[in-house]
Amino acid sequence: MTQLFQHLSGPLSKAPLVASGGINLDLDLSALVHMVLFFGFVVFMKPLIFDPLLRVFEERERRTAGAIDKARAMDEEALALKKEADAQLDDARREASADRDANRSKLAKLRNEATTSTRDAIAKTLDEGMGKVSAEVAGIQRDLEQERATLASEIASRVLGREVKSS
Repeated sequence: MTQLFQHLSGPLSKAPLVASGGINLDLDLSALVHMVLFFGFVVFMKPLIFDPLLRVFEERERRTAGAIDKARAMDEEALALKKEADAQLDDARREASADRDANRSKLAKLRNEATTSTRDAIAKTLDEGMGKVSAEVAGIQRDLEQERATLASEIASRVLGREVKSS
């Protein structure tokens, strides 16, 4: 055992560990003591710092994953609500379009009915007026027919400058 400590207390080898490098590594008893102290420090600090810190990291990861899952669920719900709202909006647009087309059809029908009734009233008024005009023309023609002989003799008398009798 003493040989081991003697061996560790001095350089392990006089030859460099890296053949062409620039680093000489001398392992002696102080390096072994430093390693033991470091591992002791790690063992001592593990329950005090490392384990609680790892639990905090795990809790943070769990909460973050939960929040991400919750956000995904909310996104999916929002997407479903948007699709439903879009479907309702499309239905409302179709219904409004159908109502608009029905109203246009009713308006065209009313316009045609109004135009037809107006044309019928105008035609009736025109026919009545034409009937009255025809009756007046017929009356005037009868009157002229009755006075034709008298008018002819009167015109002839004025043209000839003497009195002409009607026959």
